Amino acid sequence: MTPFAWSQLLAAAGAVFGIVSFQLRERRSVLLCLTALSCLNASHFLLLGRTTPAILLLLTVTQYITALVSRHRAFVGLYLAAAAVAIGLSYSGLPSWLAFGAFCCGTVGSFQHSDRVLRQCFCAGNICWIAHNILVGSPVAILIETAFFTSNVVGYGRLYGRGSRP
Repeated sequence: MTPFAWSQLLAAAGAVFGIVSFQLRERRSVLLCLTALSCLNASHFLLLGRTTPAILLLLTVTQYITALVSRHRAFVGLYLAAAAVAIGLSYSGLPSWLAFGAFCCGTVGSFQHSDRVLRQCFCAGNICWIAHNILVGSPVAILIETAFFTSNVVGYGRLYGRGSRP
């Protein structure tokens, strides 16, 4: 099997963890699923030769592990600074900026106490990842991020749309 085929397989396996995470209620279980998803997606991008998103996703793994222990806002600054260093070391054009934008949205969202703000941040991050994945030509990753975005929008609308309780 080619590295591209393996990358798509890893992205698909990561999707399973992402989909499962949307169905879980316990924060710890959600973060553990997102950790597995990020590990698999980092591997996916490494196989595609995309260093910036791979590094940012490995940072995301540590971020989720940190978020299991604390939601202290100081970690947001720490992770954003680490991501800035990562993009400085691995920059490769517009896809790097989109991955950085997605990382920033996810980082801010991960340490929120408000579910509403978390969902808004993750939706913005999904949009960045979709654009990134289109540019790098990863069809499975495009489908997965589109599914995640759709699920986030549906969940947000269900929870916070017209006629729902605040």
